[in-house]
Amino acid sequence: MRGEKSWAADFQFAPTTQWVQITPATLSFVSEGGPLMISVDLSLLGLGGAASYFSCRPMIDGQWAGSYGNYPYSAEWTEGLNFTSGGWRAWAKTRVYRGVPAGAHVLTIECIKDTTAVMRVGYDTVPQSVSVVEMN
Repeated sequence: MRGEKSWAADFQFAPTTQWVQITPATLSFVSEGGPLMISVDLSLLGLGGAASYFSCRPMIDGQWAGSYGNYPYSAEWTEGLNFTSGGWRAWAKTRVYRGVPAGAHVLTIECIKDTTAVMRVGYDTVPQSVSVVEMN
């Protein structure tokens, strides 16, 4: 295990079709250069009952984790998309990322949505988590 972080806090963002860093998810770790299995577990809610498509993605040192291994890229729905029609929706993803160099890194999570409604990520009673496991 290279790093794990869990938190229970309310984070909200308003920008539409713009990637926003989910600041409570920031995690520092050190890698030996092997493939990294990154797991993200978030819950999102469109406030006011608004319907919205959304996605999230792991970033390493300000770069999408998949770009290190030349993974297929989609500017808007980089890691796939999900939909909330006003209720809580889980966004969970576990994926192996190759090509991340050895050394000290900072993992952040970014999310995006397609409507003007404010999106809530987590809550004080809804735990969230991220983890990084290096595979040998």
